[in-house]
Amino acid sequence: MVGLANKSNESGGRWELAAYLVRERKLGVAMLGGGLLYFAIAACGVNLLPCPFLNVTGLPCPGCGMTRASLALLRGDWAEVWHLNPFGPVFAVFWVVVGIGVALPQPSRARYAERLGRIEQRTRWVAWVACGLAIYTLTRWI
Repeated sequence: MVGLANKSNESGGRWELAAYLVRERKLGVAMLGGGLLYFAIAACGVNLLPCPFLNVTGLPCPGCGMTRASLALLRGDWAEVWHLNPFGPVFAVFWVVVGIGVALPQPSRARYAERLGRIEQRTRWVAWVACGLAIYTLTRWI
C-alpha cells in the first residue's frame, strides 16, 4: 500500500487505485472475486451482510444501496439505479477496468497498469468520487 500513500513512481502514486489493483494482481483478483461472489449471492435474494453503519447509526453509509443499484443496472432499470445509489455505474466501470487488467498476461498487464496509472494521476478520479460520495451521503442524511 506504500504506492498509494506517497510518491509517484513505477509502483504507483497517490491517486492510483485501479492501477494498483492491476499491478498487485493477487489482491485485485481476490477483491474482484469476493465482490462477484457476494454479488451473485445477493442476486439470488440472500442478504449476507446488512450494513453495520446503518444498523448502528440508523443512517445510510456511502455504499448503502450499491449492490441493489448494481443489480438494477444489469436489468437496465436506470431510474432504480439512480434511486438506490447513483454511484453504482461508477463502481461497475471501475471493477470492469480492474477485471480487464488482472486478466491480461504480464507484459500487457504492466503496460495497461502504467497507462491506467497515468490516467488516474491526471484525472484524480479517486478524489472526485470520494468527494461526490461524501456530498451524496450528507444529502441523504438531511
